[in-house]
Amino acid sequence: MEQFNRKQHWESIYQTKQPEEVSWFQPVPVTSLEFIKYFNVPTNAKIIDVGGGDSLFVDNLLDMGYEDITVLDISEAALQRAKQRLNDRAAKVKWTVQDAAKFVPTEKYDIRQYSEISMEQRLKGCFEKIRCITVDHNTPFNTVQNFIFCSFRRL
Repeated sequence: MEQFNRKQHWESIYQTKQPEEVSWFQPVPVTSLEFIKYFNVPTNAKIIDVGGGDSLFVDNLLDMGYEDITVLDISEAALQRAKQRLNDRAAKVKWTVQDAAKFVPTEKYDIRQYSEISMEQRLKGCFEKIRCITVDHNTPFNTVQNFIFCSFRRL
């Protein structure tokens, strides 16, 4: 049996589909931006968008004055599209082509993405959960994808 090639899969998607043709497309990543604002994340925070692809999240972070942004994605094609879209502003972002499952950061970031359960497990005993919300994202294909956003406070 042939082994699934994640990189090839994602390269193919970003080479053959326009942003509006993928289910996770959002013209404005409202929930992510609301979390950034809700927690008053300073503009000098180290932010990594894992699996960011050619998402518009990075555009919005730059518009808001964030200075230390990394976008990580397995697809070089996705990151190239984002760089082209951002034009000169792309130089303000660190671009990392790597499989998130194998990524070993060389620096510490202020924001990460986990599931609610994995975050609770990882932070148990040191943090208390403040808020988790589930957002039903309406895709361009008239289907719904569920996303979860969580925040925690140090005990």
